[in-house]
Amino acid sequence: MVLQVNKLTKRYKNKAVLQNISLSIDVGEIIGLVGPNGAGKSTLMRSILGLEEIESGTIHLKDISHNDPEFFKYISFLPSDNYLYMQLTGYDHLSFVANIYNLSLKEIDDVIDLIGIRSYVNQPVKSYSYGMRQHLFIALSILTKPLIILMDEPFNGLDPTSTIELKQLIHTLHAQGISIVISTHNLDILEDLTNTIWFIKDGTLFTNNLVANMNVPYEIMYFYNGDLTQLMGESHLPFQINENRIITEATYAIEKYLQWLIENDVQIQSVNPIKRNLEELYRDFYNV
Repeated sequence: MVLQVNKLTKRYKNKAVLQNISLSIDVGEIIGLVGPNGAGKSTLMRSILGLEEIESGTIHLKDISHNDPEFFKYISFLPSDNYLYMQLTGYDHLSFVANIYNLSLKEIDDVIDLIGIRSYVNQPVKSYSYGMRQHLFIALSILTKPLIILMDEPFNGLDPTSTIELKQLIHTLHAQGISIVISTHNLDILEDLTNTIWFIKDGTLFTNNLVANMNVPYEIMYFYNGDLTQLMGESHLPFQINENRIITEATYAIEKYLQWLIENDVQIQSVNPIKRNLEELYRDFYNV
């Protein structure tokens, strides 16, 4: 276990914007954090990082409490409102952070090569594209060898090429065992990066791989000599038939369909869930 949050509550005036949130993140896990504006995504990240004062709850990174300054050595943040010094080079920024943490020049060079910014790291940041600046921020975020990185809308403003490069970079960090939490409105991108999606709604976090647990329709391939449409009509179960496939209704248990078919001597050849995309799940969860 890398990060453990227990019963975290955050209030603005008399309104609870984070309500009794508990979560845990394993080594090398990629988590997608989704929700509408104002749901509490950024506030949750900032509270974990100590940038927002919390009312109650505990946060531990491995065995280190968030009240211990050592906590912040092993966690990094990629905020949505990134700021850099335009007149300084990328290398200047990396050197500044390295000096704070007493890191060597080799450690700077290793990060430069890993992120792939060698060709422009010595140029002033004012000459960088938005994608280049994002790469520099990620280089800064991993310089201290964190165990986990929190990314708040990291794909905002990126063109398609920069988006592809950032996705590849996230996969590289994941392969090195770094845990990553990504808050983004871009659901298609999240589907390419992870199957573990957490939904936040009215300050409450729904974890435990909610996507995997949400109801989905099934496709049942079958063999039957009789009139299956008539047979299924007698079952009082909602269905569609497409050639030799029965499509079930997501809100009905697949076991009910299988039991009916078996009792009526229908030969079942295969049963497969029909994957729903993240946008459909989002619409269902938030009643959009």
